[in-house]
Amino acid sequence: MQGLGRWLLALCLCPQWAAAQTTPTFADLTYAEVGGQPLQLDLYLPASGSVPRPLLVWIHGGGWSGGSRFPAPAHALQMRERGFAVASISYRLSGQSALWGGEPVAFPAQIHDAKAAIRWLRAHAAEYSIDPARIAVWGSSAGGHLAALVGTSGNDPELEGSVGVDLGQSSAVQIAVDYYGPIDLFEMNADVTTPPGSIIDHDAANSPESRLIGFSQPGQGIGVLRANIGNPLAPFPELVTKVLHANPQTWADIDDPPFMIVHGTADSSVPYAQSQRLLNSLIGLGHAPLFLPVPDGGHGGFPNATHAQVHAFLEDRLGAPLLRDGFE
Repeated sequence: MQGLGRWLLALCLCPQWAAAQTTPTFADLTYAEVGGQPLQLDLYLPASGSVPRPLLVWIHGGGWSGGSRFPAPAHALQMRERGFAVASISYRLSGQSALWGGEPVAFPAQIHDAKAAIRWLRAHAAEYSIDPARIAVWGSSAGGHLAALVGTSGNDPELEGSVGVDLGQSSAVQIAVDYYGPIDLFEMNADVTTPPGSIIDHDAANSPESRLIGFSQPGQGIGVLRANIGNPLAPFPELVTKVLHANPQTWADIDDPPFMIVHGTADSSVPYAQSQRLLNSLIGLGHAPLFLPVPDGGHGGFPNATHAQVHAFLEDRLGAPLLRDGFE
């Protein structure tokens, strides 16, 4: 459904909800095709401000198997008030198959799509008055994981994939913001503390993590895979590699951009210690990531004051033109 028609349908179904939303400046932009189906993004441009504009790429959550790019959350769209363009992207969701030419969707499809969207936006930067040297990525939950992975793997061709036609463009970003994203899938259950406990058995075959790597049938799951880390028989080596490649820590190096990591201390979906793992890795490499615990915060629903700190972080680092050429 095209952007205006989609928005009008939402207005009819739930007028109070729709009244609070913002229609994209450019809706349903196709950044790539997979299996004959489009991968799309919505682009929101600010009403004023100097050009070329810095760009914020928003990646939605939903356990890698749900969620939608529309509507983009208000806390992301508020960056337009600071002169940023905002792109909200779709990516293939785990467990889908028929939609994408019958091939099962599992990692690394999600990161390949996110990187393809960034490459497309960089290739079309002049068309939308975007500064290709000032791109930030921000995501929550599963989207936070992908944002962190984009941030740490910008210089690593292993995760680039071949989605889209703009393969000559860089997928590197200048800022990464991770809202409570999973980091080490093997350690999700081990990182659970009580309180707050966990509403998810991350080792189970039906967990979001197991579905992400495509090991989600009865008798499978992250727990079974962890018990077979050293097993040379198929499919274990390939799946272990998937889990390692899905970990942003695997790719972290000294060239990574500035990071901001935000996590609620009472999160019962993604353990708080997961963000501490990424924090410690970045610090160990000599980075100074900004870490913001949200006391008694759950899985999202943060106060506006928390979002405002992210806004200030992004504007402080990308709001003014960079005094350098190119990008890392």
